Amino acid sequence: MTCLSRYVLRHNMLFLLMMCAIGLSVYVFIDLFDRLDDFLEAQVRLQHIAQYYLYRIPFILAQIFPAVFLLALITQLGIMLRNRELLALQACAISVGTVARTVLGYALLLCLVHFFFSQVLGVAGYKAADQIWNVEVRNRHLATRSLSDIWFRENMTMVHLHQVTPAASAGQGITVYHIDPNHAGRLTETISAQKFSATPQNWLLYNATRTMPDTFTQIHEPTLHLPLQTDVASFLSVDPKASMESLPLWQLGREIERLHDSGSNIERLQTAWHMKLAYASSVLIMALIALAMVSLCSSLYVMIPAGLVVTFCYYGVFVAFASAGENGLIPPLAAAWTGNVLFAALAAAPLILKTHHV
Repeated sequence: MTCLSRYVLRHNMLFLLMMCAIGLSVYVFIDLFDRLDDFLEAQVRLQHIAQYYLYRIPFILAQIFPAVFLLALITQLGIMLRNRELLALQACAISVGTVARTVLGYALLLCLVHFFFSQVLGVAGYKAADQIWNVEVRNRHLATRSLSDIWFRENMTMVHLHQVTPAASAGQGITVYHIDPNHAGRLTETISAQKFSATPQNWLLYNATRTMPDTFTQIHEPTLHLPLQTDVASFLSVDPKASMESLPLWQLGREIERLHDSGSNIERLQTAWHMKLAYASSVLIMALIALAMVSLCSSLYVMIPAGLVVTFCYYGVFVAFASAGENGLIPPLAAAWTGNVLFAALAAAPLILKTHHV
């Protein structure tokens, strides 16, 4: 590691820790103010409130880290510019490109750290905090929780449950798709029912309708037994209402592969998968933006507000394209990465021009 790299790393870590502390404090204060009524109404003990936010810290840091890194880097480079340190580096035959490559290499390393932090510590902390919120605040114990929009596959049978209460082993709204074992893309029978009850050995459907696509016929039956052996209690391990942040990248990839093999629509999950990678790489985009702003402006009082505006614009574009991808309007890959490509191009343009000029 060169002296320049050590210098950039040491000073940026100082600003980064300071900005993380400020950002984390603001986030927790706003979130606590928003949830305070819920905590007081549920008479949650101070210990559980502290545990809740302690578990959420990795997830919060993973969310705010790109913006925090941008502000820290702008502050660092702005101070170096004001103190004529960048000019001194150029006088020592260290070009702007060398400084930029050092910063971008450091940002690339932080991308990997951010990805690991968000997908390991962030996911684990999010689940632990969500458990405290559901049990202590909402009093929604896992044993009494109702789940909705459940899909599962058993052999050559696909089942969709509209709503199920695992503790009661019953639910409302079920659709069963029987697939031809010799032709995976062909349905042999579709069954729908208003209510159902389930045991690990047998499922009972009430007021069921059987549809045979080959003969275009329907059969109505007051009760219908299905030889399904799936235990609905296992659905408590995965809450479909949980946000995508609750699934790490590798687990989400396995779910996508499983649902793809079953013929389900996976565009929303594919978009979420690419978003996890794209958001981790946004640290590198923020480094490009900081370098571009320093090359265009020399006032720290202008760069910091401008950095906040650019951050909000980036998040807005990122969320807008992600929403379009989740709704199937654009491909998942384009939905997750278009914002990064767009802002990277806009930030790289002034850097390239200044490097060539120098």
